[in-house]
Amino acid sequence: MKWHQIVARRFEPRAWTISRKLTDMAGWRVSPITATYAILALLVVASIALRLWFISVNPLDPRYSNADDGDYYRRALRFAVTGAYVDDAWLIRPPLHVFFFAFWLRVALILGVPQLGLLFIQLAQTALAAVMTLIGFGLARRLFASMRAGLLFAGFLALWYPLIEQTTVLFSEHLYLFFFLLHLWLLVRYDQEKRRRDLALAGAALGAAALTRSPALYAVVFVVGWLIVRAATSGASSRWQAAKGALKPALLVVAACLAIVAPWTVRNYLTYGHLIPVDTLGQINLWLDLDDMARRNANIDTLQSLPQSERHIYALERAREILAADPLRPFRSMWDTFRHIWKAQFIEDYFVKRGFFTRPLRETAPLGLIGDLMWLVYTVTGFAGLAGRVREGIHFRLFFLAWIGYSLLTVLIFHVEPRYLLPLWMMIALYGAGMLGAQRNRVRWTPHLVVQAVVVAAFFWLLLTYRDYPAIIASGIARERAMITGISAYRSGDYSAAERAFRAALTAQPNFVDAQVHLALALKAQGRYEEALATLQRKSSRRTELVFGALLREIGIPAQAAPILTYIEMTAGEPIQQWALEWLRPPPVDILAIGNGLDIGYLAGFSPAEQGASGGFRWLEGRGVLVLPLAEPLRDDAVLLLSMTGGEAEAITPLTVRIGNGAAWSVPVVRGEWRRYHLLVPSERVTDQRIVIELRAPTFVPARLDPASNDARALSLRLSRVQVR
Repeated sequence: MKWHQIVARRFEPRAWTISRKLTDMAGWRVSPITATYAILALLVVASIALRLWFISVNPLDPRYSNADDGDYYRRALRFAVTGAYVDDAWLIRPPLHVFFFAFWLRVALILGVPQLGLLFIQLAQTALAAVMTLIGFGLARRLFASMRAGLLFAGFLALWYPLIEQTTVLFSEHLYLFFFLLHLWLLVRYDQEKRRRDLALAGAALGAAALTRSPALYAVVFVVGWLIVRAATSGASSRWQAAKGALKPALLVVAACLAIVAPWTVRNYLTYGHLIPVDTLGQINLWLDLDDMARRNANIDTLQSLPQSERHIYALERAREILAADPLRPFRSMWDTFRHIWKAQFIEDYFVKRGFFTRPLRETAPLGLIGDLMWLVYTVTGFAGLAGRVREGIHFRLFFLAWIGYSLLTVLIFHVEPRYLLPLWMMIALYGAGMLGAQRNRVRWTPHLVVQAVVVAAFFWLLLTYRDYPAIIASGIARERAMITGISAYRSGDYSAAERAFRAALTAQPNFVDAQVHLALALKAQGRYEEALATLQRKSSRRTELVFGALLREIGIPAQAAPILTYIEMTAGEPIQQWALEWLRPPPVDILAIGNGLDIGYLAGFSPAEQGASGGFRWLEGRGVLVLPLAEPLRDDAVLLLSMTGGEAEAITPLTVRIGNGAAWSVPVVRGEWRRYHLLVPSERVTDQRIVIELRAPTFVPARLDPASNDARALSLRLSRVQVR
């Protein structure tokens, strides 16, 4: 019987009650198939809409990140601009997601809008997410012969919070999940339609997944095992016949996988002289995780002092030494790591962790909390499905159990990060969709039901004994109410009310870094600098360091403040200029030196500070703003002085300047020499004892002017000094 006949038999007799009611109320009927695809289309639209909204509220800026996303971005940008791929970090990483990012950065560069490169990547990932929703529907529908299961799994892929967030960031997981899901779908197609083309494509998809996360390469053995079990359960007369029947398909899928991975392996061998199939993450992370965590940074410094080609060898030797001295070391913390897996992740991030660390958790809280509820439902039903009667075929059940075990093992050996667990939750959710979409029969006490009850009970024990969720949620809600009140009071200028609210937030959660930062800001605004400094816990977050540096600037220690502010701007991982402009409330100035490390909080829309022959400066990146607080209102004859020089693209850069709410001025900025440009400031246009200067100028890309340059920024002109007199 063909798969579509199976689907029709199982689906048609139990067409959706809700669609019947809706169509009956409207006075017309549609077929269940039509209703299903209409719902699927709505899920795809919702998938796209939610991700576009998340992009709009997510303050991502990987240009200034020292985490993995910053490394990926810099590699991709170099490759997009120069065509050179360089492993310049402390390890060799998989390349495919970097190539994917580089392609869209290159498109933006060719179009002359390099500042939109990040947005292009996010939009491309959004398109992949929409396709994943369709692939997930097809996978679950075929695997469980149920349209309802297909829709339920598609809904999980479209609406689950972690998958939405992954679309907006520059990590490898989103592309990996796309290829992994495609691999699974193609295997199911091959199982049902027996076309070798699907099997070859499944191998190629697994190879592509391996070039984003290397553990996928070694999971090719699961496909071989799946083929053997499939052949053994398909009526083969003997084990030999089963193995013989699986031989050619196994060779095909392995060859297709290696055909994708092999060119990169050859590149690594030619470059480094060692056989490195994909990356050196395994050896290096194994050593770092086995060794004492206190020595982690020192160990990374040691690796960086070695040639790239020798780092993984050195790390593997150190790991062997540790294991030789203590063979049980990997297992000592394994139970604690295992316990750490089974938690409601958004509640953990939102209510337990000591800070948001630039993630828009408050803005996206409703979606995140719904996501945790989805995770709970799909995980419980997924475990029940995996422990229940086999309906999809024993070869698939064993295949997915092997993958789930493998995913758990890699996390337990190394370390837990929420994004590393995404493949695990996706496979469990697949079986959850199958369980939720199954036809309900009368419940009977069977051995399968006993196993299901035990597995689900074990999961709830792990979940509910890990955290006291009622207490956490209660204190978290109290903290959030106080934070929202304090933020509103701070924005309105009521700093004493803001102080009280932020202290209340710290009473609810004493270690909450964001509350410490905002309390320090409220105290600073009241001139209580010593109290503000005492409030901050150094090194707890980048915003903490930024506020600490701003406090040093205001109490008159610029030599200590400047390097802190400069470093944080380069590593914040978010548009820190915009955040500082909104929150720092720096002291009044008549003269602002641009590019001296002390100008953060007064400007936004500029590149990091640079040094030239005449001193510090910043490039305007198309559009920018300067906000100068004033000690007293301006006089009628006040003049604004801007020290500028034009960019290299044209002899004259036309700059549009708007002061306050006044009319726009056009200023021709000459290239090649620094000049002071005088603009009359109409005092009636300036309010709140501050002057707001909006700047706009056309951009050029240095890399497009000079083939030897690797600078892909969109630049306008240079600014070194602003003065009001």
